[in-house]
Amino acid sequence: MPTSISFWNRRARNYDRKLYKGPNYAARLERAAEVFGDNANVLDVGCATGEITLDLAQHAGQILGIDHAENMIEAGNAKARERGIDNCRFEAIEASDPSLEAGSFNAVTNYSLLHLVDDPHATIQRFHELLRPGGHLLTEAPLIGDWNPLWRVLLGSMVGLRVCPKIGALKLNGLEKMMTDAGFEILDSNVYNPKSGMHCFLARKR
Repeated sequence: MPTSISFWNRRARNYDRKLYKGPNYAARLERAAEVFGDNANVLDVGCATGEITLDLAQHAGQILGIDHAENMIEAGNAKARERGIDNCRFEAIEASDPSLEAGSFNAVTNYSLLHLVDDPHATIQRFHELLRPGGHLLTEAPLIGDWNPLWRVLLGSMVGLRVCPKIGALKLNGLEKMMTDAGFEILDSNVYNPKSGMHCFLARKR
């Protein structure tokens, strides 16, 4: 997806300015800590500059952040070195990369990702494949298909003007079905912060 890669590469320098570490962010870390475990091998997909990945690292044994935008990955690795976080690394690959072995992760996290991928169903199936039996999937995504239609019109205009990348209109029922069809048991499906526009999921590989 060269257009998407170039879009995010251009935004890597100023990406962290938009990241707000408020109550919703702290709750995200708490939910992750509950299921990771000290020896957990974690994959954070669509990690951007790695700020979330680095904060998750304190709750994991090892964590790998991946993103297809090379500039984002460079920023993540630089921050890991500066902060002396040695159980976290970053690679410029996608979840479909064959170097990621099936059944090798205790948890897969992704935040604000599924509405940006071309095929969310295939992406969720890949997450299932990468997880060990009983492993957890933590996902947060805006369910734009359930929003007021005026929002969808506005977002469509922004995509047309290249202000933002292509955005999928996910719906709650559809996304939950993708997860169960892929072999996940949904443990939690909630909106914890209505102002964020994000729906949070915790699922477990059967």
